[in-house]
Amino acid sequence: MASLKSKKLSLLPILTSLWVGLILLLGAWWLFLIWKMGNPDTFIIRPNLGRIIFWEGGTFIVLLLFLSLTFIALYHKDRKKGSALQAFFAGMTHELKTPLASVRLQSEVIDELAKTLNNDRLNVLVGRLLHDTQKLENQMDKILQLSRLESGGELNISSLDVVSQIELAFKRWGRELKWHIHNQTNKPIFVMMDEFAFELIMRNLIENTLVHSHSQNVTIHLNDKGQDIELIYHDQGEFSGDPKKLGQLFYKHNSKRGSGIGLYLIHGLMKQMKGTFSVDISTSIAFRLAFPKSSEEQG
Repeated sequence: MASLKSKKLSLLPILTSLWVGLILLLGAWWLFLIWKMGNPDTFIIRPNLGRIIFWEGGTFIVLLLFLSLTFIALYHKDRKKGSALQAFFAGMTHELKTPLASVRLQSEVIDELAKTLNNDRLNVLVGRLLHDTQKLENQMDKILQLSRLESGGELNISSLDVVSQIELAFKRWGRELKWHIHNQTNKPIFVMMDEFAFELIMRNLIENTLVHSHSQNVTIHLNDKGQDIELIYHDQGEFSGDPKKLGQLFYKHNSKRGSGIGLYLIHGLMKQMKGTFSVDISTSIAFRLAFPKSSEEQG
């Protein structure tokens, strides 16, 4: 099975090499013909040259068409297979989310009961169960959103108070962190965004802090930039890799932890919400997100 798969994978580069080589040969052949046809004595010396040109040129063109059609067929086959895999993973992830949510709710009930028993060992085990269930839910949400993002799924964009959404995210996912919001406007800020997408963005940033940062302090600055609201997420984290690769799918630098899709999802979701995402590593890591203002905010 593995050898069959490797043969299929090696077929495409072979066809690519043949296609490129054939185009180069065809170009060289036509250059040779142009140079040869410039000599008026050529057809006198070789009267059958026209027939030779016809058959050689026809052979080159047929081979080029054959390879091009093969490329197109392989491309459509690969695209169809990719769409089927995306649909499969999206369906599987959606099916797994329901029992996971049920496990989390039951774990929370067990946690409440365990606290009344004053059993330290039981409290530790239930706490670990809740933590692992939350991590599984987070990974499932990432996979589901990645599948939607790659397949061009639509978001539900609406006007939301970004300050209250940040507070909700930290209360749910960042209980272990010390966080503070600096609101430049000193009033509620409404931006255009998808509620679930923003929750996933904040969850990824919080998870990134918990996994990669030595500090447990997070500072968020909200700045009015005219048409946009800039959110700066700063957790005093450090990064020694290539900053241009941050946000690429599955890029984790030297870290063995994390999934490598969190920042990629943030970049894709911000693009869908007509916003921007960038990473500033001048001193320590700062994530900059710009959201379009809502009409009521501008009014």
